[in-house]
Amino acid sequence: MKSLVKLSILLAASAIPAAALADKPVEIRFAGEFAGQPFACATAYEGVGVTKSTVNVADYRVYVSGLALTKADGSEVAIKLDQDGKWQAADVALLDFEDASGGCVNGTPDTNMSVKGMVPDGDYVGLKVAVGVPFAMNHRDPTLAPSPLNLTAMFWNWQGGYKFMKVDLATAGLPIEKAAAEADHTGQPAAGAKPPAKGWALHLGSTMCAADSKTTAPSACKNPNLIPAAFAAFDPAKNVVVIDPAKALVEANVDVNAPETSPGCMSFPKDPDCVTVMPKLGLGYDGAPAGDQAILSSR
Repeated sequence: MKSLVKLSILLAASAIPAAALADKPVEIRFAGEFAGQPFACATAYEGVGVTKSTVNVADYRVYVSGLALTKADGSEVAIKLDQDGKWQAADVALLDFEDASGGCVNGTPDTNMSVKGMVPDGDYVGLKVAVGVPFAMNHRDPTLAPSPLNLTAMFWNWQGGYKFMKVDLATAGLPIEKAAAEADHTGQPAAGAKPPAKGWALHLGSTMCAADSKTTAPSACKNPNLIPAAFAAFDPAKNVVVIDPAKALVEANVDVNAPETSPGCMSFPKDPDCVTVMPKLGLGYDGAPAGDQAILSSR
């Protein structure tokens, strides 16, 4: 009888795919910083931009995707994200560094600073990640999408897709008006919701997307504007990915906004406020070549 039981256990184990038996959990931690300091909604940050201005931050949220661990031979193994019903869906995760306190008048109380998933057991030496939402998921109806892709506060329209990064600033020259959050994690408007507050904003997203209208999904985008980052040496147990949007603003004037343009730099072409910003995100802009992205690093 004992022999039969052992045989049954062995047969059952052999029926499970080896890859499933070998998978292990992995967590990639992120740190939100601003102007070289740990981010907090109540903090006023000094020395920002070409004018060395003091700013408050009213919103700080970032979509990331395409996370993969790399091996010494250069091969990549995609991280299969946990489908947690709130922060992660398919290949996309939302990092939310604000908590609706202090100056974060347009945020939500919940925060998220890591991405969790599974990878096959193995020896890994590095990490790849992108800021942004892949094209296949970027131009759908957010009211039908799973969280976190149901946040209308992070969505422009079907043609443009999502705001990959949303950082709203208030300065002495361009204050942020207090306003209720546009939507919660159910995708429904919050009680008393108002239009987005005005100030100097850094909103990254795809532009020049070919579509018949703003309510139509495009066939392609001339400027996808995803920011890829690779770290040759990265140990999830020891290292953290640091995001600091202020590093893209070192030559920007956050106290003024170019006339007849969106507040701050919202990625759209022909905006003087974006000329010095987009190259520091590692992206070309209006014919100017891309520089080295400056906002993602590891420690």
